[in-house]
Amino acid sequence: MTNARANGPDGLVLWAVGAAAWTALYVASKVVYALEGRLGVTGGPEVPVSRYADYDPGGVAAAQWANAAVGVLIVLLFALCALPLARRLPRWLLAPPVALVTLFAAAGGVGMLGRALITDSGGTVFGLYCLVWTSLSVGVLVSVWRVRTPAPVRGS
Repeated sequence: MTNARANGPDGLVLWAVGAAAWTALYVASKVVYALEGRLGVTGGPEVPVSRYADYDPGGVAAAQWANAAVGVLIVLLFALCALPLARRLPRWLLAPPVALVTLFAAAGGVGMLGRALITDSGGTVFGLYCLVWTSLSVGVLVSVWRVRTPAPVRGS
């Protein structure tokens, strides 16, 4: 891909589709954990059995379903960024939620990897997953900021 294409509308679509697909893996993990009534995430640290006492019956599954729902909203955000409509929306409308996702992914990656290194509790795989998620989100954010479709000329 040429640099012009990477920074143009095609680049935004590629970054956004990649980020949406990557986020869908998180959603799938949360759905599996909800169906099994388990705490945690694929590639994350093992959750002590004592943590389950913090939840009412069915509460673990409900929490995981809520996490999956948040993931679906993020998939939809990235999918919106891939649509031609996104190029006509004001930057301030798409950039803040994409930036928020980017910050949460970065915090998850750094936090998970730091915890894994310091405590040997596991979670390295999910930490690395979060760092890839961060990179994809940054690509979407930069592309959203750069890509603009010129307004149609009136009277022509």
